[in-house]
Amino acid sequence: MGASEYFSEDYAEAQTRFLAAAESAGGRVSRLVNPVEGPEGLELTTDVACFGPADAGRAVIAVSGTHGAEGYAGSAIQCAWLDGVFSGDLPADVAVILIHALNPYGFAWLRRVNENNVDLNRNFIDHEGAHPFNARYEHWKSVLVPPGMTGEARREADRGFAELAAADGRELLRACGGQYEDPKGMFYGGRTPAWSQRALREALPELLPAARHVAYVDLHTGLGPYGYGDAMSYHAGDTAEHALALQWWGDDVSTARATSSAEGVNRGKTGEGAMLALPAAQVVAITLEFGTRDLATVIGALRDEYAVWRYGASQAESRRIREGFLDAFYPQEDDWRELVVDRGLEVLAQALAGIRALP
Repeated sequence: MGASEYFSEDYAEAQTRFLAAAESAGGRVSRLVNPVEGPEGLELTTDVACFGPADAGRAVIAVSGTHGAEGYAGSAIQCAWLDGVFSGDLPADVAVILIHALNPYGFAWLRRVNENNVDLNRNFIDHEGAHPFNARYEHWKSVLVPPGMTGEARREADRGFAELAAADGRELLRACGGQYEDPKGMFYGGRTPAWSQRALREALPELLPAARHVAYVDLHTGLGPYGYGDAMSYHAGDTAEHALALQWWGDDVSTARATSSAEGVNRGKTGEGAMLALPAAQVVAITLEFGTRDLATVIGALRDEYAVWRYGASQAESRRIREGFLDAFYPQEDDWRELVVDRGLEVLAQALAGIRALP
């Protein structure tokens, strides 16, 4: 099959294809049911396929759909691995866990956030303690968060956003890093563990009770050069985990370490949940981020989608914005799809080789 053949039209098709591929490959499949329904009453599930021994000491975990609408690429990589790469055999003491559509609500309803407007990649923090404060979000909120669909206030916010995006992309990223103050705002990390966080952290200890070493790959789209998969390490540069990330995925591995709260918040990623769920294991985690459109276009599409959710719009306007939002996270050009699948399979192969080499 060509790379494009692994991409689905919507969440329902992706769900069906993943389950069929996992079962055909002999996986042990479990389904975690989200309490919210999808379009036309569709049952929303995070589906998990396990390969290798249940008591494996070493494992690769690959996650798709953390940011809902970004699930098209992650699902395609997982299906391509199942259909075109996996032979049914794994090294002794090695397991592979594929987690499909961690945020099934966002995937099904074409949103980046979950059923409670929570950005899952900001939610995996200790909610018993003080929540981080994103000073950059607060500083730029008047231009970052649309005040409506139309009107002078919206036009003024759009002008301010365009100036910010043109002046400093790093500042824009810091502003989008996550906030915990406004449940109806953008990039909201939540004040309690989301359903997806609870599901992941409850499932992993049961799936990998004997894990010693884990390679964790969370598949995302929306940042970086078109079609390029940037492997971003969770770990500080002086740690053994970051050294392994460089060894497994190459010297161009970048870092997605949290910035200070004075600059912006980039905490609560799903791999941190894996670390908490598997405290006896060494978890080496990366975000594999595939570029789509330029940063201003991607964040602009997020602003427009947010505005429709918050304020409503006509059917025609909603359709136009929905199409732009989808394109920002899933360009439907064949060359982009091929780049994504090829790179995704390369990174999974590198993870498997790296984890296999550990004792």
